[in-house]
Amino acid sequence: MRFLRNLVEKQKKLYHAPDAKFHKLWPLFDAFETFLFAPDHRTKRSGVHVRDYVDLKRVMNTVILAMVPCLLWSIWNAGAQHFGAIATMGVAQADYGLGWLQGILGGPDLANVSAMDNIVFGLQKMLPILICSYGVGLGIEMFFAVIRKEEVSEGYLVSGMLIALIVPASIPLWQLATGVAFSVILGKEVFGGTGMNIFNPAMMVRAFLFFAFAAQMSGDAVWVAGNNDWGLVDGYSSPTALAAAKVATENASQMLTETWSRWDMFIGNIPGSAGETSKLCVLLGAGFMIVMGVASWQVMVAGVVGLVGSAFLMQGVLPADYGGQVTMQATDHLLVGGFLFGLVFMATDPVSSPETALGKWIYGFLIGLFTVTVRTINPAYPEGTMLAILLLNAFAPTIDHFVVAANIKRRLKRS
Repeated sequence: MRFLRNLVEKQKKLYHAPDAKFHKLWPLFDAFETFLFAPDHRTKRSGVHVRDYVDLKRVMNTVILAMVPCLLWSIWNAGAQHFGAIATMGVAQADYGLGWLQGILGGPDLANVSAMDNIVFGLQKMLPILICSYGVGLGIEMFFAVIRKEEVSEGYLVSGMLIALIVPASIPLWQLATGVAFSVILGKEVFGGTGMNIFNPAMMVRAFLFFAFAAQMSGDAVWVAGNNDWGLVDGYSSPTALAAAKVATENASQMLTETWSRWDMFIGNIPGSAGETSKLCVLLGAGFMIVMGVASWQVMVAGVVGLVGSAFLMQGVLPADYGGQVTMQATDHLLVGGFLFGLVFMATDPVSSPETALGKWIYGFLIGLFTVTVRTINPAYPEGTMLAILLLNAFAPTIDHFVVAANIKRRLKRS
């Protein structure tokens, strides 16, 4: 490490000084240096100051570590769903086309698919998605940092992985790149960059892709990745659990358990977006972030209470023959779809969520309420998490405003 430190210090003189040859690129060099080493800024020995080892980079690293189980599961599940579809379709070994990584490491034996075959296929799909998400997003952020002469923020380190985990493994990369560019430029940089955005950047990507490229973000055919140009398994259709429940006429929970066991839904052995299927992995990440103190447990608990309570309420308010997700048990709303993933990793974003303690409870509860409302009443959209979080992102400052105003009013009455 001493050799690397000396090498960085030697090159630093080309960028740091205002009259240096490459001073305009100083934000890029600074980002590279702080990625390798902790910043060397120190508080002065005199004066009052707060000592805390927590900075933005450490917080971002903690959230990324919390998402690692979801990432690992997305790699496994992409392969498992793919080879499950291949077996269902009865594809012959001679007709199976290899992907780029399979061509390097060797193709699978379709008669005896191994765990390594699942992993190789999953890496084949997830690595390009991760590279595209980070490459486009960080590239745009670095461009704006150079133009504004600001430091490159570490905020996108989390957003880049979140984006990769909330899209189908079959997403075309050019569409993903377009969505990332839209989110980073119009959803973040126009507001001033990290810490100034109103909406969660990852959820903005999801919303843009859903409305701009609905064919690749919804429907039954997009959830199982293949090796052809569009990333789909030709001729195979597999709806998500929420989409299947949407068309149920009597008992959606019974229909779901006839296709997938609740254990499969909890573990994540079902079709869906790359990282949201395994509720076990999401809970592991949630527990880690709560222990490390980087995510609000109030938002998580309030969201679950809001979702379960609203599901019971809808069953009591709407007629029994309404059908769809109204007939689904409240706990099954937690096991299917991306609610838990969105609640844990995106609703708790400190930038786009309330700051007051009571505001966090209200914010989380309303996310659960609106998620169930969209799921049960909207006839065309089976998942309501995205719309609920974006809506409450917009109202987060308003929630804080009324909470603070109420506190001031109570204190004035006591004085």
